[in-house]
Amino acid sequence: MEPTLAAPPIVELRTAVEAGHGSVTDLSLSRRASIRPPDFLIGQVTPLLLRQYFGQSVELGTSLYRIGPAAVTAAGHILIDGALAWSYQLGVTPEDAANATREIARLWTSLSRRRIEGEVVLLAGAGHLLYGHWLVDFLPKLVLLEEAGYDIRRQRYLLPADTPAFARQWLRLLGIADDQIIVYDRLAELVECRVLVVPTLLRFLGRASPTMGRVRDFLLSRLPGGRNRSGPCFPWPFAARRRQPERRKLLVARSINPGTLGRRHLVEREMFEAKAQARGFSIVRPESMGIGEQVALFRTAGTICGEYGSGLHNTLFVPFGARILSLQEGGQNTGFLQSSLDHALGHESGYVVGTACGLNGRFSIASEDIDMGLDWLEGLL
Repeated sequence: MEPTLAAPPIVELRTAVEAGHGSVTDLSLSRRASIRPPDFLIGQVTPLLLRQYFGQSVELGTSLYRIGPAAVTAAGHILIDGALAWSYQLGVTPEDAANATREIARLWTSLSRRRIEGEVVLLAGAGHLLYGHWLVDFLPKLVLLEEAGYDIRRQRYLLPADTPAFARQWLRLLGIADDQIIVYDRLAELVECRVLVVPTLLRFLGRASPTMGRVRDFLLSRLPGGRNRSGPCFPWPFAARRRQPERRKLLVARSINPGTLGRRHLVEREMFEAKAQARGFSIVRPESMGIGEQVALFRTAGTICGEYGSGLHNTLFVPFGARILSLQEGGQNTGFLQSSLDHALGHESGYVVGTACGLNGRFSIASEDIDMGLDWLEGLL
């Protein structure tokens, strides 16, 4: 590919592959299915919000692509024969791709080229800096690799150089050594791959795949000391007590780490935390814990609440049948992945909806709505 200042064209990934640039193995098929309503919903619930929730009826199928040759730049953007590929299965819309082409065109002449022989797996994509995306987007791809016959402990993986330490720790715990990782500078490099292996996501927008339970079992079975979803999992802190009279009540605090890029802020945060603590909830900050400590903690939980975000996605590890409450802003960018994830894992899931976020990211929830949400969480409604 010769350097150019023109924005590259865009192409749908499957179309490009089926035109002779590789192969694709479909592991599950797309379908439309009615979405389960929230188990609890209160607050500033508008018709627009309900249309957003119930309009996400598509469960995308999962696939494994083998593309050769292909190039990678930015946070996992794929170029095939000079065109930038988009795919709903990768969470990349045509609009996303068109926007990316303009940025790539701006940097094109300054990008250094590097070639990788053999095959390499593209694991991460947009959102690679965020913990929640690793839990629900990137680590699940390892399950698809295994289901397609790959041994994840023998593959090489392409990751941006600024991939956070927690992601590298996760991969080590799952048996993927540092020397299996090939890093690249996403702002300065174009990596040309002889064969690029690309597993797809297990969710589409706010709709999680019903196979997320397999992801939970896979991750727990691969972690040190892991057994299965029903038994004790770790001999690490928080899991040492084999006899627990009741499951723990956790409030997952919103991360204060600027590296998480979290911009939403509940105005009534202190009030919410005080109300929950008065009911016996323990405030926890997952970002301050190691991976094993986090997983072991959530394996002891039965009721969980918090502001919508990455920390709540740790319900992936909560024993079957928990009850989860998310405090959520009510604007056009409202997400509902949490309840879809919870339902796929066999939990009950509810929302307390507040105002739309302002320009400063702040939103507000009525005190009485928080009270009713906590009542539902404790089985009082």
